[in-house]
Amino acid sequence: MKKRLLIVDDDKDSTSALLEQLAESKSLEICGIATGVDEAWRMLQTTGPDMMMLGTIKGAERGVLSQQFRLAYPQLSFIAACSPQELMWEPFFRNLGLWVVVKPVQPGQLEALAMVPQTMITGNIPLHQPNHHIATVPLHQAGAQIQQPEIENNHESSFMASSGPKHLITVYGPKGGVGKTFLSRELAVFFTLQKREGRPLRVLAVDFNLDLGTFATTLNLPRTPNLFTWVQDIDAQLQSYVQQQGRDPFTLRNDEWQEYASALTLSPEDIQKYIVTHTETGLHVLTSPRDIRHSFEIRDYHLYLILETLKRSMYDVILIDTAPDTTDATIQALFFAEQVVMVGNPVVDSIENIQRLLKLLREAEYPEERIQVCMNRLQRREMFTLDEIRAYFQLHPSRKIYSVPDDAEVKKSINTGVPVMLQPGRIAAKDAIETLGKSLLPTDSEIAVPAPKSKTKERPSLFRWLWG
Repeated sequence: MKKRLLIVDDDKDSTSALLEQLAESKSLEICGIATGVDEAWRMLQTTGPDMMMLGTIKGAERGVLSQQFRLAYPQLSFIAACSPQELMWEPFFRNLGLWVVVKPVQPGQLEALAMVPQTMITGNIPLHQPNHHIATVPLHQAGAQIQQPEIENNHESSFMASSGPKHLITVYGPKGGVGKTFLSRELAVFFTLQKREGRPLRVLAVDFNLDLGTFATTLNLPRTPNLFTWVQDIDAQLQSYVQQQGRDPFTLRNDEWQEYASALTLSPEDIQKYIVTHTETGLHVLTSPRDIRHSFEIRDYHLYLILETLKRSMYDVILIDTAPDTTDATIQALFFAEQVVMVGNPVVDSIENIQRLLKLLREAEYPEERIQVCMNRLQRREMFTLDEIRAYFQLHPSRKIYSVPDDAEVKKSINTGVPVMLQPGRIAAKDAIETLGKSLLPTDSEIAVPAPKSKTKERPSLFRWLWG
């Protein structure tokens, strides 16, 4: 029986060509072509498709649109048709639960996806990532080749999915040295001090700065076990499964490893084997590898499997500290998150890097409402005001930029490994971090009261410094 495909794309030339190429397909038929959002909603109701392919729609954010469609029609599979230039955002779309193909779309790609079992579709398991060096995604017979490996899951365990909402937070800064890891540590400790229904929140901090991460160091924690320990166990499971299928693991290409990895389901219970615990707070930490060379062996499909497993874990709050780059690990962490803390310093190069990154995320249709901007190490008299910075970032005037003041206690805290949040008394940086933490995870007893604005002396314009 043929699968019915609805195409949502305002590129009429490419859709017309695809319609002609699929005219004789034995597994797939196009049941409609929509060039606008309203038209797509009408066709979803009237044509009854099994699959939807999302291309580009002028004035619409593809990521947000796909989430709306998936919420209303969870039984469908969704495909993002990307240009070669958009391939760098493939992990973004994949973490939203979309399959990804590359324009010009080949009929064989869609026919292969039509063969994928419905259980894999509703489970949002990615077929595999594309090779970024080629122009099309090699999907040949992937659905027929993969069978779900049998892995035991103890559903009675306390380490399985927790009841209640989960808070997924990524801390990111496009420039190094701005205090991103410090802020990650303090927020993670802050969350461990909060309660839900009378019990402390279960918090996991993950160091996704794979080669030069220092989250464990900032808390005086050991670096073993770590994320690479988990990766080694994933590889052992994959190799065993590949051998069961009669294949030699040493002959597989990277795209074939990705296909086999897409069929693997990890147990959330396993997370406990790879974390270290901060005794004073009970914070669990999944640290980065001890040896920088180990980071070279961590592939994108390892990261995807780990993030998907974390989503099903017992933790109430999962906070990811990232590297100051745009590698696959960072991109996956950004789209994994429900909220992102974008960290910078009130200096020209840091401000410019954040502005460039925000522009890039907007072009990738990243939901901007997820992002909270934080200026760290803010001194009493800065060259740029927060209002100037907000204007340069093109943020709405109502959007708050959080700030953490420069504080001597912070430097002492970093060197001793004792979080500011655990120090007694009133500390300016501690109060600021609490304010940011409460905005990310508000409590019923806390009501945010905006601070009164004070008059400030006129300062040089930010635009004059950045644009000359």
